[in-house]
Amino acid sequence: MNAAERNPNFPFADGAGSEPTVGALGETALLREISALLAAFPRVSRPAPRGIGDDCAVFPNEHGNARRLTTADSVIFSRHFDEGVTAREAGAKLIRRNVSDVAAMGGEPADAVISLIMSRDVRVAWLAEFYEGAARACEALGVELAGGDVASAPAGTRLFAATLALTGFCAGEPLLRTGARVGDAVCVTGTLGGSLRRRHYAFEPRVREGAFLAAFPRDKVRACIDVTDGAAKDLPAIVPAGARAEIDFDAVPVSADALALSGGDADAALRRAFCDGEDYELLFCVAPDFEAELFARWRERFPETPLTRIGRIAADAPAEPLFSGGYEHFAPEK
Repeated sequence: MNAAERNPNFPFADGAGSEPTVGALGETALLREISALLAAFPRVSRPAPRGIGDDCAVFPNEHGNARRLTTADSVIFSRHFDEGVTAREAGAKLIRRNVSDVAAMGGEPADAVISLIMSRDVRVAWLAEFYEGAARACEALGVELAGGDVASAPAGTRLFAATLALTGFCAGEPLLRTGARVGDAVCVTGTLGGSLRRRHYAFEPRVREGAFLAAFPRDKVRACIDVTDGAAKDLPAIVPAGARAEIDFDAVPVSADALALSGGDADAALRRAFCDGEDYELLFCVAPDFEAELFARWRERFPETPLTRIGRIAADAPAEPLFSGGYEHFAPEK
């Protein structure tokens, strides 16, 4: 008899494979399961983009025409950063990665609260530096930090986890993950891959760029997502059902860090560009009749930020995945 059979209130399996676990489901299937469970409560959980399914939830704003955006994300020691990252850098990463979700919707960040779960042995001096890094990132990005919650981890564990809940606003119609059409150009900002060298914490969310894209009509600039789990995993989220992304691999903007981490192997670096994740670049679709105009305006507005057309949305049925990769939250431990 396993622990769950002895007590149905015990949340963990016995490890013998006798019952399904979240690790066996994997992240994508788990989110589908949670969505299906909440669908039984339509007044509680609405369809996307108000409910589960996009970078942020979109709510009507009671004051004016702006749309209210809400997101939440975390940083956990040994998962999202390690001792090679300073406390200030870790605090800044928490703010920036949440702001990146707002940027992907074309919004401006506003208010936030932080919740901490930590073991008793977390150093006060380290925590002070974490908050300094978070505060400086908030100051730079226009976020007001309003408080939050603190909880202790169970005895015998060494844990530091910080979760930010962030609200933002979009002046017009937000960019969603849906809306791409066959024939659209697939574009990406910046470069991809190699984030483990430094960029996973030392990046600037594409807030100005996202707002610029959102200002165009939705029949010109359509689906958008920020690249967090890797383009191999994030790109399918904006491809319409029954279609596929046809990628020009020679055009993909592979970062110098990806090439360095691959020892100069171009094929390995390309795989990193699709699978490393935490690039925090914007991946979006543009109507073919607007592509040239968008690129011209982009070069004028953001001369220092590369914008690359990496392919198009094709009518063919989906084939094999671009790469078997991208970050999986419930992948088996190595």
